[in-house]
Amino acid sequence: MRPLSSVSDQGKGILCLIGSGAMFGSSDAISKVLKETYPTGEILFFHAVCILSAVLLGMRLRHGRLRGHLRVSDWRRQLIRGAIFVINSFIFVTVLKYLALADLIAILFVSPILVTLLAPYMLGEQVGWRRYTAVAVGFGGTLLIVNPSGEIETIWPMLLALVVPTLGSFRDIITRQLSRTDTPEAMMVVTTTCLLVASTVSLPFGWVTPDALGLGMLALAGLLLGAGMYLQVYAFVLGEAAVVAPFRYFILLWATFYGFVIFGDVPSGQTLLGAAIIVAAGLYIFFREARLKKHT
Repeated sequence: MRPLSSVSDQGKGILCLIGSGAMFGSSDAISKVLKETYPTGEILFFHAVCILSAVLLGMRLRHGRLRGHLRVSDWRRQLIRGAIFVINSFIFVTVLKYLALADLIAILFVSPILVTLLAPYMLGEQVGWRRYTAVAVGFGGTLLIVNPSGEIETIWPMLLALVVPTLGSFRDIITRQLSRTDTPEAMMVVTTTCLLVASTVSLPFGWVTPDALGLGMLALAGLLLGAGMYLQVYAFVLGEAAVVAPFRYFILLWATFYGFVIFGDVPSGQTLLGAAIIVAAGLYIFFREARLKKHT
């Protein structure tokens, strides 16, 4: 029988991951509203300031000091990871204006599937025919959401959005490599600092002075992102990955809820089927990898 404290930690981990999904979904919904008025760079500037503040404060509260936890051993990979985060952030906020939240979030879940495809070449991991089949099935679900036969007004933002999980898969692989030398806190601080620098540079090319409501929404979106990131980290600290990880897909429910309540978006049957296929393929790959690692 599993100790009570362990079961309690698993439950806390699950709640943390569900909570992080709620915060990410809330931040995305607020950012989608803000995109009607404010430039992408300005929104990301406030995101970066709030995320960096939240991360540093969280580290201070958790560790009592920052020295030692921000040491960087591999600057090259850190900066590549930061550059990918910057590009993906600008693309994500840009396409928020044109896509339903549920559609966009579902597309992002292609990233773990792409990581599996790239793992033999970039991580030296062996991938068998079962996971390759799951990759092909996941891509089939992606095609259902993107709908290449649809109108050009909806296809181009979908295709642009696909850049995010594609680059995100490389970021995830770099994260795995960096985890051998650098702390998660160092990765978060370097990555967010890259976003802060890039968004600051963009401000002269587009700035709308926010009123009190706009300033509050800009700050809230950033704070929710920062808090969501920390809850996500704590979820995997408290609970086992095999137990906790499947609950990351709860963000799809939050995205669908906010999309319907705020924007009146109702996912089509084709979108729901595509999202279900992507989630099923991602879960199969995850549990297959967990099972193989258990037997090695």
